[in-house]
Amino acid sequence: MSSENDLLIFKRKIKIQGNCLLLIGPIGTFFARLSNFLDKNDVKTYKVLFPLHEYGFHKSRIIKYSEDVQFFKDFLRKTIIKYKIKHIFMYGNVVIPHRQALDLVKELNKKGDKIKTHIFELGYMRPNFVTLESSGVNYTSRFLLDKDFYSKKTSYKTYPKPKNHKLRIRKLWKAITFINHCLKNYRIVEFEHKLQPKPSFLWFQIKGFLLKFYFKVSEHSIKKKCFEKNSFFLVILQVSSDSQLTIGSKIKDNKKFIYKVIKDFARAKLQNINLVFKHHPRDRGYTNYNHEIKKFAKEFGISKNVYYIHDYFLSKIFKNPRCKGTVLINSTVGYQALFHSIPVKALGITPYNFDGLSYQKSLTSFFLNPKKVDQLLFNKFYKYILENSQINGNFDGYFPFANLFIFENK
Repeated sequence: MSSENDLLIFKRKIKIQGNCLLLIGPIGTFFARLSNFLDKNDVKTYKVLFPLHEYGFHKSRIIKYSEDVQFFKDFLRKTIIKYKIKHIFMYGNVVIPHRQALDLVKELNKKGDKIKTHIFELGYMRPNFVTLESSGVNYTSRFLLDKDFYSKKTSYKTYPKPKNHKLRIRKLWKAITFINHCLKNYRIVEFEHKLQPKPSFLWFQIKGFLLKFYFKVSEHSIKKKCFEKNSFFLVILQVSSDSQLTIGSKIKDNKKFIYKVIKDFARAKLQNINLVFKHHPRDRGYTNYNHEIKKFAKEFGISKNVYYIHDYFLSKIFKNPRCKGTVLINSTVGYQALFHSIPVKALGITPYNFDGLSYQKSLTSFFLNPKKVDQLLFNKFYKYILENSQINGNFDGYFPFANLFIFENK
């Protein structure tokens, strides 16, 4: 007999009932692989190719668009009609053409057309998962529900163990695509974003790679001080241009977030407890908040208890009995913290920001008395999110296409 751990985690199959259109995919060849898989299963698949080039698509499937992206919606409307599109795939819902596509599909569906959207995103339960939702992700997720909804769901007897597919040989194409995008001046987002990189981003990527080794040496003693003696709160910084920060929260800016956290921590007047800021690994070469953190900590008289670090295994932090809680905007780290029963205070819009999981009172009161996580409620929440949005695989390596889709013609 198979155990619960042997079952496929993702329960929601995607039934393909007509022609498919692919918009902008993750940097790399993931959408090309998706296109090839659908083609092999006798599904007509088309790819809108913007000037930010994506590789691996058969010429007969490419629909080029190089006009101003503000006019894409009308082009898409004509494309849907011409090619009889029933499914639209995209990566995230931040870029302008994707937001236009989601708006257009809503309009068409109200008129009786049956078109489905499928949005891929980095896994909520990283590193072994990819997210797939239907109409929004992160701060627009359909999982933004309340405690009452999740408390009525079923729980796991034992948590399933996802497979860790470490071999990711297609990362080479990711680098090639990123370089191509850096050298193209075509706007798909109103603000800075890694899906629309500048030439300077090439240097930031190299710088970030080198800094990883530098910080490993330079921060060795700091990490011992902040984790091995006193209790501590961990503060998670978002990527500076992340829409979860700039759109999905009222704070809008990492510096304002840092200021608020330090100010409220100082108000709590805790003794022998550290406040540890952790930099986002994908932002390592782009930003550094050492000056701001030192300045604000000095302003509020808590310099001896405030630390700033970069790379460190989160599981090791959360297994540390000195960890009293985590403060963040809307990070996937929240899921990891709750999994390890670490109290969470979220300052942005996120599916886990409700009573029982994330602390609902002020940040200062969180520092004074972090409330325990309702483990049964998290179990039910975790199970529902996994089974309805998380696919055990990755964009650059193994991905279970055959387990994800079913076809009307078969």
